[in-house]
Amino acid sequence: MKKVFQTGIFLFCFKTIALGQSFDPTLAGKLQFKIDSMRVAGNLRGISLCVIRPGIGTWTGVSGISHPGTPIHPGMEFGIGSNTKLFTGVLMLKLAEKGIISLNDSLHSFLPAYPNIDSNITIRQLLNHTSGLFDVTSVSGYSDSILANPGRVFKTEELMKWMGPPLFPPGKGWNYCNTNYLLAGLIAERATGKTYARLLRDSILSPLKLDSTFLDVYESVPTLVAHPWQAGKDNFLVPRVAVNSAAWSAGAMYSTASEMAQWYQALMNGRVLNATSFREMTTFVGSGDYGIGLFRTDVQGRTVWQHGGSIWGGYNSSMLYETASGIIISVLINQQPAKAFQVSAQLLSVLTSQTLDTDEKSSNNAEIKIFPNPADEEVVVQTPGSELLEVKIVSPVGHLMSTSANSEINVSWLPSGTYFVVVETTAGIFRSKLLIR
Repeated sequence: MKKVFQTGIFLFCFKTIALGQSFDPTLAGKLQFKIDSMRVAGNLRGISLCVIRPGIGTWTGVSGISHPGTPIHPGMEFGIGSNTKLFTGVLMLKLAEKGIISLNDSLHSFLPAYPNIDSNITIRQLLNHTSGLFDVTSVSGYSDSILANPGRVFKTEELMKWMGPPLFPPGKGWNYCNTNYLLAGLIAERATGKTYARLLRDSILSPLKLDSTFLDVYESVPTLVAHPWQAGKDNFLVPRVAVNSAAWSAGAMYSTASEMAQWYQALMNGRVLNATSFREMTTFVGSGDYGIGLFRTDVQGRTVWQHGGSIWGGYNSSMLYETASGIIISVLINQQPAKAFQVSAQLLSVLTSQTLDTDEKSSNNAEIKIFPNPADEEVVVQTPGSELLEVKIVSPVGHLMSTSANSEINVSWLPSGTYFVVVETTAGIFRSKLLIR
């Protein structure tokens, strides 16, 4: 007979299921299977993601670890790298809406002269990468200088002294360049008399209740930050002050997968910018097909607005909005190198096709056996010919209910219903349905 579970546990589980009731459970299982498979195939430490599919709902998923003994949690913050640029671009558009700046304003209206920087470059040319400026982060010796003293604060004004000669005259070409968004951050401060961090908080983060999104170095860091890994090394104890102060308005923000999806949803649904500003943001130019803080890209024949982000240490991120369906995908990975965009593209394929991937292995395969099924107290996982690495039980709406490295799993506390069991072995990842009586 099924044991009586504690009231507190029951209420938590019931609330979790009820809140996500609209999201298709089969689709949630496919998404979880996909990120587990891609994490293993890519030898990634951890992934946190959130998808919003209009008409179905929101789903969050995690896979892997922050560091040994600590799995990724949906509330963990990751460095988002160059996805900071969309926040900076939107901030500049909001300042333009208020008449504080114009996108046609030239740099000389706000900034002193810097070597190799044409003061006639406009704010618009900064934001859509048509300024022709040299990318200061690509100057010889940049990384060595930044990493030599990881606890030092680097000011953008200091970095501008390292500038190389321009690549082309303003407006005569296109080149993705971090310098553009560093200068935009300086302009925002000079035009308002407020710090960039304060402007972000007051204009965007607080109104949208993005409480777990912050600008590192210049704001207090929440305690739930995923450890960053690079080349197999955990860099959590290495100060990130130098790296993130240098990245500043071009790449120093942190967020959670769910808040990044929430940010995109608010922005794309007209809750942040007026119609004129939105048109500016989505006017795509140049060989990069770039607007303001967004690329326009074709993914599997679908038009998406997206941006990626990487930063030393390392973190990798991908945000994606599919224009036809309104699907939003946020993928955060706590590792460099990594390919977050490939993960988001694969998730888009799952969300739009709703078909099982060809590499999915059925539990009917002899690789695993789960019994009894249906179950009411305990299940045993057998993996003939391979070693068991991890067992996850996922709720009908895709919430992770338990994780174990043991073959015997206590399920007596789970409410009755259908669940997904995701089993990782040395032979691959397998998925099966489990009925709890």
